[in-house]
Amino acid sequence: MTLEIVHLKLKINTPKGLFGVEIPFSKGLFILHANNTSGKSTCLQSIIYALGLEGMLGPSQDIPMPPVVTDFLDFEGEVYNVLESEVLLEISNGRKVVTVCRQIKGSRNKHLVTVWDGPILSQSNTNCISSDYIVREPGGASRERGFHYFLANFIEWKLPTVPTFEEGEVLLYMETIFPLIFVEQKHGWSNLRNRFPTYFRIKDVSRRVFEFLFDLDAQEIASRKIFLKQQAAELKTQWALKIDLCNRLSRSIDATISGLPTQPVSIWPPNVFPHILMPSGDDWINSRSYILELEEDLRGLENIDIPNTEEVSNAAQEELQSKQLILADIEVQLKLKFEELENQIAYIESLRSRITSLREELSRNRDLRRLIELGSTQELQSSGGVCPTCEQSISDSLISPQPSSEIMTVEQNIDFIREQLKIFEAMLDSESSNIDLKRRKVSAIGNFASELRQDIRSLKTTLTSESKAPSYATIERRIRISEKIRQTKVVIDQTDQVLGEFSDLAEQWQLVQAELSALPKGILSDEDVSKIRSLERKFRDQLREYEFRSLNADDISISQNTYFPEYDGFDLQFDASASDYIRIVWAYLLGLLEVSREHHTNHLGLLILDEPRQQSAGESSIQAFLARASAARQHGQQVIVATSESEPLLEGILENIPYSYGYKRFDNRLIAPL
Repeated sequence: MTLEIVHLKLKINTPKGLFGVEIPFSKGLFILHANNTSGKSTCLQSIIYALGLEGMLGPSQDIPMPPVVTDFLDFEGEVYNVLESEVLLEISNGRKVVTVCRQIKGSRNKHLVTVWDGPILSQSNTNCISSDYIVREPGGASRERGFHYFLANFIEWKLPTVPTFEEGEVLLYMETIFPLIFVEQKHGWSNLRNRFPTYFRIKDVSRRVFEFLFDLDAQEIASRKIFLKQQAAELKTQWALKIDLCNRLSRSIDATISGLPTQPVSIWPPNVFPHILMPSGDDWINSRSYILELEEDLRGLENIDIPNTEEVSNAAQEELQSKQLILADIEVQLKLKFEELENQIAYIESLRSRITSLREELSRNRDLRRLIELGSTQELQSSGGVCPTCEQSISDSLISPQPSSEIMTVEQNIDFIREQLKIFEAMLDSESSNIDLKRRKVSAIGNFASELRQDIRSLKTTLTSESKAPSYATIERRIRISEKIRQTKVVIDQTDQVLGEFSDLAEQWQLVQAELSALPKGILSDEDVSKIRSLERKFRDQLREYEFRSLNADDISISQNTYFPEYDGFDLQFDASASDYIRIVWAYLLGLLEVSREHHTNHLGLLILDEPRQQSAGESSIQAFLARASAARQHGQQVIVATSESEPLLEGILENIPYSYGYKRFDNRLIAPL
């Protein structure tokens, strides 16, 4: 991955004629020197504009160029209106050179970029094929006729998709990456972390950019982890839905399912296959046994002829009295069961309330511990045992106070509360599980009471029927038992079908968990850590070379979480002087470039800096920085530095440092008649 700036030509058409500037660049350290307001920043901005990267400066679609190329041009005391302007830029990927043209002002749309398949600036007699592309419009980075799609292929960047705050995905646009390659003068030196455009709504954009630029496995690992965790969450949802379906089926016959794992498992079926239990008095019996009992009752009824009312009159009378007594007893039981259920619900609510209180107390104690760690000496008093008005000790008991035991420390309080939380949460889980069984038991008793009432009505109907009429109660009982058998079998078959579907979910769960286990525990691979440590070494070395004074360079690290330099977990901007923070920016950006010489990264081997000597950084510091940057030539890389330092001072700084100015020194205004 390489991007070299080969040649720049800025053309400005005025009533006076054609103005502009033409600069051939070279590899290594390239110095663009001119006085302030002489056009050097305009030249660098033209590079960014030609590449369609002005979006790195913000979301505005306005052309971010000075008036000299958009409105009027001041030359030797005369002011000329700008009629048209455009920028042409030759770039190389190490094997091929193309020329990019984008109009700044004129009749041509600013969203149109023309690319010639060759070096038409440095070799003007070259015949090249041109193609037009769109830029800074939807599709500019993702479709074949998009300029950034072309540019990404040209520099061999495969831009990844990254998550957004809206839970969607977008490309990691070039505009987010180039702030680590190009530093513009106005805002580029103020903050190392907050230099990335946020309007793309990309989550953790600085991390995503670093991971791509350094070609970290973390990017793939993190994406894979997110994907696998999403799969796991989806499997949990599907598992829960099937459990809910099984529970709804079992509830339809007042049954419960035993042995059904509430969370996904990797092995199916479990050692004890889930089965339906039916209520039988105070116990639960297997659904198969329940059906056998019903079938036996039905056979008993079917093996005898249906008697008439006269034949069963006495027996029906006795059975009626018996069932009325049983119903009365059942209604008493049902009332008691309802009271038990209400008491248990109240108990569960008290457990939840207690857990909430414990969590609040745990939070307070953690805050207190942190205050103590930070050195707070303020005494925190509770209301217990202290009068809130006069703050004198009071007793909350009429009994003589007992000798108090030693007061627990904050840490002991935290440990104690944690243990209490575990106990109460376990109790809540147990009670919540039991209450569901109790509800089903109450429902079963209620249904049994309904059956008794139906039997009583049937017996009364039988007793009031004609003497020769068939027994209504016997017929109704046969029908009811037969229907109960049918309904139970249907539910069992449907439940068995659903239980069979857990096998596929368990297999998928096993694959997801196995792949998650195979990924690194963190997000960094060994090679990732090696790259970051290499950056850390180069960063520290540079700070020492640049006479960094605010902190001991050895105490500064590159965070493996944020990928930025930190001191004791905090951003260095808060611990470094203004001039030292500029040294930090130098060291970090140049360090990124240097690491790409030793490790495979996606860095382009290009660094462009506009006025790097900010905040009056010392001459020896900038000299050390430029000397180190000049090593770029040995590695086929390019560092372009624009500066307005006085020529004598600059010559002294650059003494014994290999660099190039291009074809001439820009001592006066860069933009002049062409």
